[in-house]
Amino acid sequence: MLTTLLGSNWRRRFIVQDVVGQVFIHAALIFLLLAALVPLGWMVFASFKTYKELVTSKNMLPIVWTLKNYAEISARVNFLSAFRNSVIAATSVTACALLTSAALGFVFAKYRFWGKELIFSILLATMMVPFAVVLVPLYITIKNIGLANNLGGIIVTGLWSSFGMFMMRQFMESIPSELLDAARIDGASEWLIFGRIVIPLSLAPLSALGIFVFLGNWDSFLWPMVVLSSPTTKTLPIVLNGLRTLWWTRYEMWAAGSMLTVVPVMILYAFASKYFIRGIAMTGLKG
Repeated sequence: MLTTLLGSNWRRRFIVQDVVGQVFIHAALIFLLLAALVPLGWMVFASFKTYKELVTSKNMLPIVWTLKNYAEISARVNFLSAFRNSVIAATSVTACALLTSAALGFVFAKYRFWGKELIFSILLATMMVPFAVVLVPLYITIKNIGLANNLGGIIVTGLWSSFGMFMMRQFMESIPSELLDAARIDGASEWLIFGRIVIPLSLAPLSALGIFVFLGNWDSFLWPMVVLSSPTTKTLPIVLNGLRTLWWTRYEMWAAGSMLTVVPVMILYAFASKYFIRGIAMTGLKG
């Protein structure tokens, strides 16, 4: 009887501790969720408010909804041109980085050659170098080859990604070498193996890497700010930064411009989120 009573007490205490722990975890997660969503919600609703209402009203929702902010910012700061430049730069860099990352990852994962580990270590070491260290020599190089103030100067510096190469190598090491050897015995070339076997098996991690690269280039500010100077070549982050000098206190303009920048990325992630999560889970990012 005593043993049963003690066991029951321990079981009850364990259940109480588990419930308390779950409540604490959920409360923390809800707090973090609100901390992330409230600023986003403020920006969404602020973009539909007039300036007077935005600076005087304490209501989250607009009293008078208006699209004037979007029309004004689209017409007055070359916003559509900047949007086009951002799309061209981000998609070009993403496509090139995916191709080179997949190819280099395949080479380092499935081929044997002298100095492979040393070369791979040197490439990974470039991830540790702060971008500010290479900013000036990189700009001088871009200027000498005639790509300053040109979207090509942004694209050519993103043709490959050390992180992407590392990520794809980690995944491709899990592809059975016997499968590739069987294709070679059947007469398949290395390019055919890469295109018909390796790439289809790597779609999930490639999707995750594509989101990483696209977001990084879509939001990139420092390098485009250094390279691009003409209003016709500027990208969205540079244009948004320029709003500070045009409309220092026009917060509704900032909100509208930010929404036009964020919405495409949110739509992209909504469609690719499942591939993103699957790709991260499949690579494992383990050393």
